[in-house]
Amino acid sequence: GMVLSELERFLRRFDDCFLRSEQRESFRCYVKGQLSDLPRKSIEPMALAADLPPRNLQQFLSLHRWDDGALRVRVMQIIGREHHDPDAVSIIDETYHAKKGDLTPGVQRQWNGNKGTTDNCTVTVHLTRSSGKFRCMLDSELFLPEETWSADRERCRDAGIPDDMVYRAKPEIALELIDRARRNGVHLGWLTFDAGYGKH
Repeated sequence: GMVLSELERFLRRFDDCFLRSEQRESFRCYVKGQLSDLPRKSIEPMALAADLPPRNLQQFLSLHRWDDGALRVRVMQIIGREHHDPDAVSIIDETYHAKKGDLTPGVQRQWNGNKGTTDNCTVTVHLTRSSGKFRCMLDSELFLPEETWSADRERCRDAGIPDDMVYRAKPEIALELIDRARRNGVHLGWLTFDAGYGKH
């Protein structure tokens, strides 16, 4: 039979995180699209490159439910088992995404470190790891502002934010990411972060 590519073999390790075969197909399409040299990595060109109707990929990303918790844990377990390095460097950092409207979960006028200004954006806190040539993102979590979002559960429900997702200060989120990685067998080695995370 046909020899499976290394990427295909890797993606199969996540099959049980998806309920249906078309979700697995969309997952493969999305990952391959992100790794491709397509000039625009938005839904339509990625779907068309994989001979999938763009609507399938759109629904996969916006409507379909899959076990993202299990997928996240699986990634960490693979890193912990197959990429152990006592001298790895783990990095806590945040990313800012400028947004126009007020519907995107977590959006508000807040500090945007990419631009060095206060504007309408979302913020996510990340844990990444670097070990020689091997670099990966281990985990990330949305920062949910307190008054404009967390305290307004109706707004949260309208935006699809689960009831158990509430405001935590960014350093608290960072500690959750660190705990979750360690629980799943990742040795973090050296840990670094910017000054904002050292204040608390």
